[in-house]
Amino acid sequence: MKQDIEILIARLFNETLSSEEKERLVVWCGESAENKQTFARMKNIWDAAHPAFPAQDIHVDQAEAKIVRKIRKGKRGQIRFLVWWQRAAAVIVVPLLVVSLYLFFNRQSKEEAAFSRQEIIAPKGTYTQITLPDGSTVWLNSGSKLSYSIPFKKSKRETFLEGEAFFDVKANPKRPFIVVTDGISITATGTKFNVDAYLSDTLRTITLEEGRVLIESPQLHKKTEMDINRQFVWNTNTDVYNVYTVDASLYGKWKEGILIFRDETLENIFKRVERTFNVDISVKDPALAKQRYRATFEQESLDEILELLRMSAPIRYDFNGDKRNPKKIIEVSRKN
Repeated sequence: MKQDIEILIARLFNETLSSEEKERLVVWCGESAENKQTFARMKNIWDAAHPAFPAQDIHVDQAEAKIVRKIRKGKRGQIRFLVWWQRAAAVIVVPLLVVSLYLFFNRQSKEEAAFSRQEIIAPKGTYTQITLPDGSTVWLNSGSKLSYSIPFKKSKRETFLEGEAFFDVKANPKRPFIVVTDGISITATGTKFNVDAYLSDTLRTITLEEGRVLIESPQLHKKTEMDINRQFVWNTNTDVYNVYTVDASLYGKWKEGILIFRDETLENIFKRVERTFNVDISVKDPALAKQRYRATFEQESLDEILELLRMSAPIRYDFNGDKRNPKKIIEVSRKN
């Protein structure tokens, strides 16, 4: 907990703190005097590391000699005054800290007022195409969400993704394009890549079609740089990742209504079909779910896909939805 708060305070001084994190920090500071003292101590350290004047302008020897001369000329009254002043400072430091914190947050809020937050959601069963402020194009897959600021910041183009998206990024080496998604940060300048990071799945997959990307994750403690036709796959359950060579052009075909599977488990195939048609598919046989298949579906309907799979795999399926939507729930079992 303490380490998390120290990270938030450092990000506050570095001006990279989100609005939600700021609220959390304000609540923490108000919980106890000890918390306020911790904040003040870190602010002193920050101010010392970022002085308002060059270090070479500090003349230590001259300052030391001047202090020694003043001490030698000091009087008892001055010493008593110093003690009184230290006690007075202890009384006023807490309200002064609260005021300083308020002013700091207020200045940050005014700076952020120039930016507005945009959030785009692709409803389940559909996909959405977006043009970002820099001219980059993003396709959001079913049930996915993308958020970003308008305009982008001068130093970077940062987006936040939940779900799956294909990015066609406009080249700009001076302003890197960043995608943040569930523990992973992907940095690019001008590239085409697909990110599959649904929170309900255990795998996080980045597939690079053009250019180059840098992948970072605090959990993995390592940076990974990828070239064309490379795929990064991270298993969040085991914290193990691998990089494969693939035909990257296949992994963004979903935005054209084409589903391509190469040596995929039946479980993963049905997961993709679920999102495409906004239905729930349950595979009753675990061994059947792990069997692997190759398939390509191009603009086929749900019924056509199920029939094609039934003919190539030992399965049978039943619709168990309600009268309003009888195909909403589909149960798949092994064919007798």
